[in-house]
Amino acid sequence: MDQIEELMQKSIELGKAIAQTDVYKEFKKAEYTLFQDEEARKLIEDLQKMKQEHRGKLLAGMQLTKEDEEKLKELEQVCLRNRQVLSSNSTNTKFQDFMEKITENIKSGIKSVYK
Repeated sequence: MDQIEELMQKSIELGKAIAQTDVYKEFKKAEYTLFQDEEARKLIEDLQKMKQEHRGKLLAGMQLTKEDEEKLKELEQVCLRNRQVLSSNSTNTKFQDFMEKITENIKSGIKSVYK
């Protein structure tokens, strides 16, 4: 097995280890529960659609209006008042923080080779 193949195998093993953590299991459970709640799912879909529209405007060189920004903030607040959305957001944030720490550790490992 060459070096690249070995790294790919290690990355698969890392993925399997991540999938067995409580952080990941909670993330997946919250995600599943969120999508079973029709109201929560609709709120998230509406929020994603609005954010995508805003990104499209910005990429097209258009400015967001004060009204655009206020509508987005209002929808975000509505989402966070929904208990299921709030729970999912919280577990998603924990999982993303966990993944960022793993990425930082990988970067540290790379940098240590050049010290």
